Amino acid sequence: MNSNNVKKIQKFSAVQQALESLRKYICELDTRNEHRLPSEEELAQQLGISRLTVREALAVLESDGVIARSQGKGTVINSFVPRLTSRIDTSREIDTFLQDNGYKTSSRVLGFAWRQADKDEATKLGISEGEDILVVKKVFMADAIVAAFYVDRTPRSLFRHEDFTEQDLEKSMFTFIENICNRQITHDVLEIIPVVSDEELSKVFNVPLLTPLLRLDVLEYAEDGVPLMYNSEYYTDKFIRFTLCRNVAFTS
Repeated sequence: MNSNNVKKIQKFSAVQQALESLRKYICELDTRNEHRLPSEEELAQQLGISRLTVREALAVLESDGVIARSQGKGTVINSFVPRLTSRIDTSREIDTFLQDNGYKTSSRVLGFAWRQADKDEATKLGISEGEDILVVKKVFMADAIVAAFYVDRTPRSLFRHEDFTEQDLEKSMFTFIENICNRQITHDVLEIIPVVSDEELSKVFNVPLLTPLLRLDVLEYAEDGVPLMYNSEYYTDKFIRFTLCRNVAFTS
């Protein structure tokens, strides 16, 4: 067996922590009066990390389109950044986003149950068809109006114990799954699916049948690539709109 294996890293590396701090700083900045970041050296001193770590974090922000760097001009915050309040390429819990946009939020578990996974669910979760999964249905409200509806599915085989209550499910599902499975969610992959409301969705959102909705199917993965949770997230455009910044590069 080869003993020279790649060493696992912690969920929050120095670069990840620097990214979180810089994103928060940029979001809170009044870009009408200030549109440049401090120098790498200044950022390293303020964050208490090396310039190399700062440079790696800035490279990610540049790739995401948040900043632009050029020699002689420094690091400029792109003018459209304040409008990207709900970026589809950034994992962020819906209630936090709604609060940041001035809504009074709440959430409610509509129900949860153990049932057998169908073929599609089993394929996505990497289990056998018919295996037990926990299915949790939850709504998120903005000013007492339903803004989002989530269906979360997790294989029973990943649970370390089943000693939980509905009150535990009312909290963050990410935290719940990480704790009860003793695994960390490190990344997710999503698929965008336009749908129309069926009877269940019409009742949840209090909209007519066949109302256009946005559905995101999201697979939440652990650091070793094991799927921990498969979510179907439904949104109306009343409260939620997503944006994605794409770099356009031309090669000769």
